Amino acid sequence: MSLVTWLSKKYRRIRWRFQLLHTPFRFRKSLGILRRLDAHPYLALLRLLWPVPWYFSCRLPPHPRDIIAYEKETYFDQHYSDLYELRIIPLWRWRDTPQRSFFRLYEALCAHDETYIGYETEYFWKRSSPDWELEKLRDPIEYGCTDPEQYAVMASLAEALADSFNWRLGWGFRRDGKHVERDDLRTPMIFTPVKPPSWTSNVPALEETLVIHDYGRHADFDDSYFTGSVQPFEKRNIEASTASLRTI
Repeated sequence: MSLVTWLSKKYRRIRWRFQLLHTPFRFRKSLGILRRLDAHPYLALLRLLWPVPWYFSCRLPPHPRDIIAYEKETYFDQHYSDLYELRIIPLWRWRDTPQRSFFRLYEALCAHDETYIGYETEYFWKRSSPDWELEKLRDPIEYGCTDPEQYAVMASLAEALADSFNWRLGWGFRRDGKHVERDDLRTPMIFTPVKPPSWTSNVPALEETLVIHDYGRHADFDDSYFTGSVQPFEKRNIEASTASLRTI
């Protein structure tokens, strides 16, 4: 074997082993995604690495009526066009927070974007660390929420999200991916129920009905399909469909 052939094989072997090494940051994959999203991918990667503060800042989203005013399923295209790709980047996920995710879910609900409602619900569900316990969501008042309609929608959504998580747990699904198979579909699954944050219990019903989704005015609407999941909204005089919270 010639020296050139030996060096070539050695180089290929070292390169192959190097490619198998993956850091938790997965810079190569992240750069590949950022190249499609940003004209300056390396600068974008540095911004993701900048740790001051480590978690992304969180701000209060628009009022419900401001989001409802958009055409159906256009709000996220204008405000979160890169969200699918960003979720794939480990650095972005690590710096994301449950409060930001909850606010995005609220925006998706008001925008009547069922696809994003499903994706955001699954995203929150699969973040199984203690920091992402639903009960720990902070009161929107801390972020400047003063609008009764916005407060009522957020409280109802937090309770409906807890219902959807308990529905999954009842079927044997687990947030950490260690699902439990049911021996008998007629036997209820034993699990520790997920609780909504305590601040929701103090949020009153609205005096006038707020229509987020106009499902109640359709003749073919089957109210039994939403039994339980819509109840947190109904008790606060809000019309909203939460079926997309229960996708699997």
